Amino acid sequence: MMKKFIFLISTMIAMATSPLSAKEQPFDAGEELDFTFRYKYGLFMLKAGTAKLTVKDAHYNYTVANEIMLTIKTSSFFDKIYKIRDTLQSYMNRHLEPMYNIRRLHEHKTNYNEEIFYNTFSHNYSEVRVIRADNNNVKFDTVLHCNNHGFDILSIIVFARTLDYQNMHKGQTMKITNFIGKDNINILIKYKKETVDIGGNEYEAYKLNIDVSDKAFNESKNAMEIWISADKNRIPLKVKAKLKIGATEVELASHRNLKYSLSSKKDKTI
Repeated sequence: MMKKFIFLISTMIAMATSPLSAKEQPFDAGEELDFTFRYKYGLFMLKAGTAKLTVKDAHYNYTVANEIMLTIKTSSFFDKIYKIRDTLQSYMNRHLEPMYNIRRLHEHKTNYNEEIFYNTFSHNYSEVRVIRADNNNVKFDTVLHCNNHGFDILSIIVFARTLDYQNMHKGQTMKITNFIGKDNINILIKYKKETVDIGGNEYEAYKLNIDVSDKAFNESKNAMEIWISADKNRIPLKVKAKLKIGATEVELASHRNLKYSLSSKKDKTI
């Protein structure tokens, strides 16, 4: 079940068009975003846990890089059902192209590390090597490829924040691929703009309706709805998704050290 939660949080946004230049990156080192996620079953909406996304300056293989880290943990109540303490870590160059990802998974009785090494990354072909190991025992070592931009589940967030939404049009459709485990997950996105309510505050947002070709979801068509801020930060605001059993919602809870003013937030009228 928690594969779906991680996929939802980590693919708050997922698209592929021309990214901005490095000087136009929508974030700086030091940015922190906090999220809450809830699980809905019938009439009940339960707080399932929290997640934190951070950005730092780093180096990878002697290359100046951005280190993006996402930590996910379930609430004390949900720990009794299915305890999660996961860490996802990606390194991307200054053009925000992925170079390496590691997923340290600790879920219930399952523990392993999964590494993704990027061999090729482009709009018409991407190839990665994926190694999963448990206590230094290799579970599998495989190569995945696709004929478009291919991402690990964390670098999708970053890439999507670089897109030039102002030059996109309502109903525009885009495709990318998500590499996870031994699988390629195909993602189709439709775009439009609307207002969304987060914690009693209204934001101008880019809304994405997403079709996902993965058996975890109850409906592959319009499996997810995602909203990101319609300002220079392009931060993830909210996601809703239908699962095989129940549904889930993820919302932005707080933010620190944004590069730009959060101008998408509307002033409250009295």
